[in-house]
Amino acid sequence: MKIKRNKLYEEVVNRIVEDIKQGEMQVGEKLPSEKELAKNFGVSRMAIREALSVLETAGVVEVKHGLGIFIKDINEELINPITQSLLCEKDSLLNILELRRGLETEGAYLAAFRATAEDIKELEEILEDMDADVRKGGSAVDEDYKFHTTLIQATGNPIYIKVFNTITNIFYDGLKTSHSIIQKRRSRLVVYNEHKVILDHIKNRQPEEAREAMRVHLKNVEYNLRKLI
Repeated sequence: MKIKRNKLYEEVVNRIVEDIKQGEMQVGEKLPSEKELAKNFGVSRMAIREALSVLETAGVVEVKHGLGIFIKDINEELINPITQSLLCEKDSLLNILELRRGLETEGAYLAAFRATAEDIKELEEILEDMDADVRKGGSAVDEDYKFHTTLIQATGNPIYIKVFNTITNIFYDGLKTSHSIIQKRRSRLVVYNEHKVILDHIKNRQPEEAREAMRVHLKNVEYNLRKLI
């Protein structure tokens, strides 16, 4: 069946991964040449190169120069559909993260001025839940999401809240399912501590320090996302 979609390389990624799952491609097996794959899938060789780049990044295939491209011993986490999408949409996710950094650093600054006693109490309760989940070995991704959403609400700016909710829903749809992979690269206790520092500055009405703490936290998120993709 010929592929007729805009993101041709993504369709190739999905097809190759599905063939591996179904046992039609075996670990250690050599893939056909780029020319043959392009003919088999009905796409350009450029689309094949892009797909193979994604699969190599994910650890699904290995390029042995002078020998060819081979199927590796695959970790199931790396070939789930959301992770595939994360790898294929890496530029969009990084662009969203850049926008988040702009919004949330200033959001932390404003929250340090405007957060009410109720806002601070809610953030404290979220951090308590995050700490409890981390100590049980969980990822605390839901608490992470709630913390950032609540902090933006504490700015008291309805436009901030509307824009943030739009972009963060897109970002977290991919990040939630792939979180177990990122979790292995970074201690969740470190992430909890970063959030605690942000909240401490908000509670102490230290806007400059709150902004810097948020900037450091989101730069670390970006660093680990880049390592993943």
